[in-house]
Amino acid sequence: MKLDSSPTKRRRSLVFVPLLACLGLALASRAAWAATPKKAVKGSPVKAEAAEGKEPAGPSTPPPGSSPMADLKKSNAALKKLFQKQPPSWSPEQDAKRSEMRKIVSGFLDFEELAHRALARHWEGLNPKQREEFVGVLRDLIERNYVKQVNGQPNYELRFRKEAITDGEATVEATLDASRNDKKVAVEMVYKLLFKSGHWLVYDVITDEQSMLENYRAEFNKIITKESFDALLKRMKKRLEKAD
Repeated sequence: MKLDSSPTKRRRSLVFVPLLACLGLALASRAAWAATPKKAVKGSPVKAEAAEGKEPAGPSTPPPGSSPMADLKKSNAALKKLFQKQPPSWSPEQDAKRSEMRKIVSGFLDFEELAHRALARHWEGLNPKQREEFVGVLRDLIERNYVKQVNGQPNYELRFRKEAITDGEATVEATLDASRNDKKVAVEMVYKLLFKSGHWLVYDVITDEQSMLENYRAEFNKIITKESFDALLKRMKKRLEKAD
């Protein structure tokens, strides 16, 4: 993949290793559908979706003392511990490592919420079978892209700074300190989460003012409007086949 030479995109290209850090979705979107990242739309995601003609799924009420930042720290610690294991690529242990990565990722990323919000108004026109298939393909693409990115041993430190909770929604601010090829970078990030099914789950990450959700929504809408939902799904499946 040819990397953009602009300072912001060049910085982000150096730190695409930890999924919890940037989720790899802006890069995955560019690789899978040749998307050009759009500048994040500022303001509430709920307002953005209302403009798209849909209502996002409502969060549940978190219990007293619940902390999205603590949940993210726990997931990050589990991933970093897993990264220390470096089995041969052909070994059963490597397969087990990939499986464990997918399990951790599924524990903090809400694929259905991401799919729902990314498709926006197009979601309402899908039947249950189409929704289920789309969420499954999106999940596989994200997980496989991540596993591919972390075959090495990432060198990064994720510092969580503060959290803000309003009812069942939350934001967590963090700084990613990373180095690659002897270059050090610090990237500011904001996680957006919902409390659902007893857990805080991520549905968007803003990195260098780039929202993975907005990037996906813009690209999905472009393809569906110009072609069709089936065309979008076909492209995603084709990309998934290439990832095997």
